[in-house]
Amino acid sequence: MAGTTQFFLNNRQLIKGLGMNTSSTATPTYTAICTTSEVSLDTDFEEKDFYTFCDALKRNIITGCGVTLKLTVKYDANNAAIIAIQSMLNTMITSGDVTTFNNVLWQFQLLTSVTSNVLTYKTYTAPFAMKISDFGGAAEDESGFTVELALQGPATAAA
Repeated sequence: MAGTTQFFLNNRQLIKGLGMNTSSTATPTYTAICTTSEVSLDTDFEEKDFYTFCDALKRNIITGCGVTLKLTVKYDANNAAIIAIQSMLNTMITSGDVTTFNNVLWQFQLLTSVTSNVLTYKTYTAPFAMKISDFGGAAEDESGFTVELALQGPATAAA
């Protein structure tokens, strides 16, 4: 199209500012976490199949949706969020308590629009169930791990 300027983004510009609450729920403090990969947002739709009576065509309707954030984190021993995750892992191993991985508050910014090459974001805070894998990384010098965050309730958007 004549007169249209293309404006491409990289993946790190879609979701940014990811931070974990390292304080209390009453007075949260969100500590940024260093990712070595892009943060991806995945949806998993629940569908219900049904057939219409008159034409016997299979139809479906979406009845629910799960939202998951996936990322790889660089292990920074000076980062309060990383130390909190390490503490949660130690608690789970020593006491068998897995509840610390439920309703973990995270904050992130999601791209909402691009106007005249200016990116606009909305900040969300939400409770997530947190899954950790590959702790220590696949290679000796990687020192990273994978985090999967499954949304457990509605997010609150900052004003």
